[in-house]
Amino acid sequence: MFGIDDKNIKKLEKDLEFFAARAVPFATKFALNKAAFTAQRIARADVKRNLINRNRFTVQSIQVDQARTLNINRQSSTVGSIAGYMEDQEFGTIKSSGGKEGVSIATSYSAGQAGAGRRTKLPTDVNNLQAIQLRKGRKKGQSKRQRSMAAIKGAAGSGRRYVFLELARSKGIFKVVGGKKYNRIRMVHDMTRRSVVVPKRPWLEPAHRQAQDIIPLFYTDGLEFQLRRRGLFDGR
Repeated sequence: MFGIDDKNIKKLEKDLEFFAARAVPFATKFALNKAAFTAQRIARADVKRNLINRNRFTVQSIQVDQARTLNINRQSSTVGSIAGYMEDQEFGTIKSSGGKEGVSIATSYSAGQAGAGRRTKLPTDVNNLQAIQLRKGRKKGQSKRQRSMAAIKGAAGSGRRYVFLELARSKGIFKVVGGKKYNRIRMVHDMTRRSVVVPKRPWLEPAHRQAQDIIPLFYTDGLEFQLRRRGLFDGR
């Protein structure tokens, strides 16, 4: 009869039981969180590079909700933005005006890019819609042209250079510029259209895809770390 010393076997069994019960959940949590923070880093870099940012809020709004439980079936980590308008950037949307005027679209002139085909900056502070004050009061019975001419003349006289004009093919907020007579106008906010399609400009989906592709590497790192803690991994 052969005698078997099962001390080592028992030790291995305990190690494996611990690994299954504790180490694996730690490794999966590590992999999920690492992937989420990687997606956050990629998304923030994309937003800095490709979107118009007035301040750091848009970038900082991209945040991570980490996985915290060791229950594998309940583990999840998410990344997204707390700014509602970032959803419109990701999926696109249609903006409609419920008032008398159309949707306000800032022009390239408003951002100091006069003559540019496409605006790539935000409006300057003085050309920001919230900062503009318009002259009130329109005489009844006047044609659009008469109202426009009166508005321009009134702006020159009052020192307020911003006016709302309804022209033949467009309408919006204009700035009266030029010399002493202030006889030239530049559109600052176009309000011609009742609705505007905002095309989607995904910033999260590409980041998610890139992070997802390397989750297996994060999981491997997590497993190896747990094995080292138990002295079960020699690095080979």
